Amino acid sequence: MNNEIPFHQPEPVPLPPQDQSDKVADALLRVVMFIISLVSLGIAMSSVAYVAIQFLALHDSKTRDNIFPIIIVIALAYTVGWLVALFGIRLYHNLVLPIAIKIYAWVTLVGISVLYIEILNKLYKQEYHIENFAKYTILIWVTLLGLLGLHLLIEGHSLRLFSIPILLISLAHLYLIVYHYIFALDVDYHYLGGDILFFLGMTTIGILMLLHVGIFSGARNAIDNLFEKNR
Repeated sequence: MNNEIPFHQPEPVPLPPQDQSDKVADALLRVVMFIISLVSLGIAMSSVAYVAIQFLALHDSKTRDNIFPIIIVIALAYTVGWLVALFGIRLYHNLVLPIAIKIYAWVTLVGISVLYIEILNKLYKQEYHIENFAKYTILIWVTLLGLLGLHLLIEGHSLRLFSIPILLISLAHLYLIVYHYIFALDVDYHYLGGDILFFLGMTTIGILMLLHVGIFSGARNAIDNLFEKNR
């Protein structure tokens, strides 16, 4: 006679029911973080656009002379929005926020393109001082950093498509340089260095974005590792 003990399926251990108030709190927190992040980032983006218009189009002396404190204030608003968006996406798994961030990224790209074209107009007219040239450069680099920050918020996001407008405008810049310094009658060759530096800088950024060489992989991996335990 077989004396083996018959196998019994263990009874499942009942899990404690999740408190409904926690679900409501999480949902409410997602909404609040969504609003805070988009408002803060929107304020930062709108402020950059306002500063660019005041500085480049309206020649406002207050904006021109105080560009660095203004950028610090804008960076503060952007940082708050960026951090809230980061926690909202990675920690609370907000599914709508990445879509909104992608829209913001495209809006930022449009702003970069318009700003680049307006700076090209200034470079072509050769009506700027070296100090203003430095501020032009800082202003467009701030907008580029803003775009790269939005890029880091979205998992699996690529900047290849974003590189195309920048490279096309850089190509137009090259053609303008050739025409201006060879065929134009009234030209000051002392400004050539500024044109070349700006062209090389923007072209390098566009090529790096197009090649997708993973310069920011370290930053993205650090973010992934920070939130890995919460996946």
